[in-house]
Amino acid sequence: MTLAELRKLSELRSVLEGFAARHAATNAAASPDALKQLRTILKRVTRSVRERDYASFRRADFELHDTIIQLAAVPWLRETWRTIWDSLQAFHKQGFDDYFPDARVLADEHEHLVETIALGDPAAAEDAARNHVEAVWFRLAERKQTAADPHGDPLQRTTAHLPFRLHCPLKLTDVANKIAFTSPGNLSRLFRQRHGLSFQAYLQKLRLEKAAELLRTTQLPISRIAKRVGYNDVSRFGQHFKRMFDSSPKTYRSSRS
Repeated sequence: MTLAELRKLSELRSVLEGFAARHAATNAAASPDALKQLRTILKRVTRSVRERDYASFRRADFELHDTIIQLAAVPWLRETWRTIWDSLQAFHKQGFDDYFPDARVLADEHEHLVETIALGDPAAAEDAARNHVEAVWFRLAERKQTAADPHGDPLQRTTAHLPFRLHCPLKLTDVANKIAFTSPGNLSRLFRQRHGLSFQAYLQKLRLEKAAELLRTTQLPISRIAKRVGYNDVSRFGQHFKRMFDSSPKTYRSSRS
């Protein structure tokens, strides 16, 4: 299967799982047993990621997503989803150690997905599901593309990567070395030349724009939104948000509801 074909299948998986997560969140309050099951499976996912046990991770990962699909309670959805899931398995098995170097981030992605469903927020659950699938695709595809074109545009690689990692600590040096495959000085120069912003200013802009989107479209607590876009300090998040949007996160949300 070509990379383009795999990309299309991954996009379809993203659509299906986003749709399922939205309906699962709607059904969550009436399904306490399913939520309990999701949290039990989540513990297994987290443990297997921590231990770098790929076989256990794949089993738990499948069970977690399968449970969400079933919680959605949409006729024929599970059969359709399973066909896509199975078609992508060979691609996903190409190297747990290579594709998921940051185990904590992978565990956090699953935790965020489960908690948005538990909160009963359909929009937030759909956003979490789709971002999770698309981030997995991007990591896998990125390795293939880099191997095929080691001299590709370092800035393009970086700007494509950042939206999937807003919740992670991101330093110019690490991104330059591990993603852009160039020097920190060169990457910084490219950001200023093409975007008129420093790396950190560009990253902060992405984070705050994503936060604004989540404030408009979801009912997630502001503290969770702050964490989702990379702020552990809610007060600092509020200061930066007000500086950009001339409004506190709370006022911004209420004015658009």
